[in-house]
Amino acid sequence: MSKDINAAIVDTRTRDRNLAKGLGTKEQVEALLASLPDLEAEAENVSLAQPAIGGRED
Repeated sequence: MSKDINAAIVDTRTRDRNLAKGLGTKEQVEALLASLPDLEAEAENVSLAQPAIGGRED
């Protein structure tokens, strides 16, 4: 296994399964997440109606 971990392996939807398969380690995931830049100041909030989960469109 490479020292570097692919970002797709840490996708929150599949992370546990990928770690169980030995595609990375918890330490590698933590190191990758810690190395990501903080882009909060560049983010833009978007509000969308979601009628399927209890919201309603007016």
